[in-house]
Formats: sequence, C-alpha cells, structure tokens
Amino acid sequence: MNQLFINNEFIASKSTDTMDVINPATGEKIDTITFATEDEVNDAVEKSKQAQLEWEKTPEPTRADHVKLLIPLLEQNKDTLAELYVKEQGKTLASAKGEIDKAIQFIDYMTGLSMNNKGEVLQNSRENETILLTKKPIGVTAGIVPWNAPIMVLMRKVIPAVITGCSVVIKPSEATSLITLKIAELLRASTIPAGLVQILPGTGETVGAQLAQHPDIQLISLTGSMRAGKSVYAESASTVKKVNLELGGNAPVIVTSNADLDKAVNYIVTARINNAGQVCTCPERIFVHQDIHDTFIDKLKAQMEQLTVGDPFDESTDYGAIINQQQLDSIDDKVQNAVKNGAQLITGGHKIKRSGFFYAPTILDHINLEDSAFKEEIFGPVLPIVTYSEFEHALNQANDTNAGLSSYIFSENLKEIMLATEKLKFGEVYANCEAEEVVNGFHAGWRESGLGGADGIHGLEEYYNTTVSYIRYD
Repeated sequence: MNQLFINNEFIASKSTDTMDVINPATGEKIDTITFATEDEVNDAVEKSKQAQLEWEKTPEPTRADHVKLLIPLLEQNKDTLAELYVKEQGKTLASAKGEIDKAIQFIDYMTGLSMNNKGEVLQNSRENETILLTKKPIGVTAGIVPWNAPIMVLMRKVIPAVITGCSVVIKPSEATSLITLKIAELLRASTIPAGLVQILPGTGETVGAQLAQHPDIQLISLTGSMRAGKSVYAESASTVKKVNLELGGNAPVIVTSNADLDKAVNYIVTARINNAGQVCTCPERIFVHQDIHDTFIDKLKAQMEQLTVGDPFDESTDYGAIINQQQLDSIDDKVQNAVKNGAQLITGGHKIKRSGFFYAPTILDHINLEDSAFKEEIFGPVLPIVTYSEFEHALNQANDTNAGLSSYIFSENLKEIMLATEKLKFGEVYANCEAEEVVNGFHAGWRESGLGGADGIHGLEEYYNTTVSYIRYD
C-alpha cells in the first residue's frame, strides 16, 4: 500500500522508502507500506493549517455532531476492521473488537463534552473593567500513534483535536499503518471536513521528527516509548510547541498479606496477558509479602500454565502474538539474563516453536532487583517477583523507578489501600482490579512516563489555548 491520506484523498506517495507488513501470528508478508516524503509532510501540514482556520469558526457543539457520526461507521465496519487489525498486529479477535468498542465509547463521551468549554469572568482590579478568560483551539496538532493500541490511541489524538476546533496530522506506527489507513476510509465517509485529519506513514526519525520540528504545528502528542518521547521532546524545543507525552511504564504490583489471593492472581494474570503483555499499564514488577509468597506462587503458576497461546482468531486463545521478531528476542534476552543472574524460573521462559512470534507465559521468582527484566518495561507475558516483609519498604521499592504511569495494590485492608493511593507516585493506582483507563478519567504519567495526559475533560483541555481580555468601558 503506497497511499497517504491527505485532504480526504488517498494519495500515492512519491517515496521509494518502503516496509513490508508481516503478520505476527504467521510470519507471512501481508502488504508493503510506503512512507511519506518531506514535501508530502509539508503539503499535509499546509492543508491542515488552512482547514483548521475555517473549522475553528464552527461552534463546538456542531463540531461534535460531525464527530459523533463516526460511531455508526465504526459499528458497521467493526468486523472488517477487527480482522485486519488481528492480521497486522497479532492480538486476539476479541481484544481487537473490544478496543473498537472502547473507541466508540470514547467518541460518545468526548462529544458529550462539547458544551463544557467554559471560560471565566475574573475579578477586576480597576473600575469600569471586565476581565474575560476564554479558551481557543490551539491550532494544527500532530499525533504519533503506537502499534499496541492503534485504534483507541488514534481516537485519543483525533477526537479531542477536532472537537476543540483543531486539525491533526497523524503518524501511525510503521507496524500498524494498514489499520490506520482503513479507518481513514471511515473518516472520508464521515461529514468531518477535508483537511482536518491527515495520515502519513513513516518512521519516527523522518516523519515524526519533521512533525516535531514543524513551525506550523502547535502541539504534538506522542504515545510510545520513553526513548521516542525524549526524542520528540528535544526536537520540539526549536519551535517551543506544546508537547503531550504518554510514554512507557514499569508498573509495580504490591500483594499484601491481607490480599484475597484468588482475586489478586486472576486480575494480575488478566492484566499481564492483555495483548500478550504489550501494554504500558500491565503489571511489570510484583512485590509479594513473604508470609503469602508460597501460596501466591502456586496459584499464579497454576493459572499461567492453563493459558492458551496461539491463533488470535481462535476464540479459545487467551493471548496472541508478539508484534515482531525484534520484540520477541528482547523479551527472551531479558528472561535468560535474569535466570543467569539467579532468578528462579517457575514456568515458561522460552519462545513457542511455531510460525509467527509467540512467547510462553513466564514467571520469574526471586529476581535480582537490578535485572533489566525488573528495572525496565519488558513488554511481554512475563511476571518478575520479589518478596518483602515491611509494607513501607514495598512502597519505597515500588517508587524506585524512572517510570510513573500505573501501579497496583491488592489488599482487603482499607488502611493499606489508602496508604498506597497516597504514597505511590504514579498517575494511576488500581486497587483490587486490573487496569481499565475509563474514558472519563485522566490517563497520565509521572516522571519519565510523560507530560500532560488523555481522556476526560482534562484530556480535552490539552487542545486549548487561553486568552485573557481586559475590557474597559469608561
């Protein structure tokens, strides 16, 4: 596929820079994508700029009415979208459909916020004066979308931008450009005016860097790795544009002696195997109280060994493929290094021998705290475990990371839960549940996990600038 989506038209790219699209579950080539050239990026941004200048004149509730018409298009095309999604990305069909349902819920909620753009009347300090604070669309924006949730995150970049009167240029992940361009067909079929959403496949080093440095783009929003986020942050400095980053996580899970172990194990496994563990909010580091360690390990091992890994189109499959060979090798390297350094391999610990890229459900007990499988985001179906004796010590160890996206606590003791929600330095704390990221919440990280955030009214606010007007009438 050599198409770009510019000004509501599919345009053949003039580039010779291409990449094969490989089905992660089979290892087979399913297509080839062509990346956008520098001139094509500039053309897309210019068309976005012109479209945005007209769009901002439209009342916000009217903009929302146009956006809401995407919902029936997604519903009508859900099966087709999900099947392509599975072939390109490797997650299970049920998970793909679930993500589309979440995207629909997100659109419905965000369009409902269209009457919430509220300014302020500020207290004046002089006679015969009114001071007004008003919110205005920030202008042309850019969105860099990852491969692990390309539909939901695409909507996180597109929907708030369009509702608030902005336009957006999207760079999809190279690994999931096909599904993104498929959604462009729905955008074209909608009543959203031409030029408000552009989609340009390319690499982060080319298209991503150009968008970050472009003087006509006023905000760039990236969901991806810490490395990619830091690069975009640095590249954006030359134009001092607003940067919105949702980066990697390294979520701690504290299981106390007061936990319901069956509940804890069920939720931990469910969260860890979501998209084969390729989710930034997944449990990454498990801290288990020493008094319940052995029972917890037995229950966890039993549940992990019951999982079915394989064909993502099979309804009995619990999780599907790893995105590519590079990621599969990275997971295995971290696991083997941990075992070499003394971690006890409870189960798994190997690539699954079949076509495609699959990794066995894995538990690493008594892992070295300095191992990369513990200190870094492993992004696979692996659970590294350590024990603790003092709750305060577990909280301190949980916070000992450069990441700060999500965290978990399992306890039936209210005091422990409340202490955890107070002391865990993460954007999200999940108590006795798996990660949900509700559409009316605020998905945001601390430290190197990001700047700004998405979802809810606070996510919408990211796309506004403010003006304070001093009006004298004497």
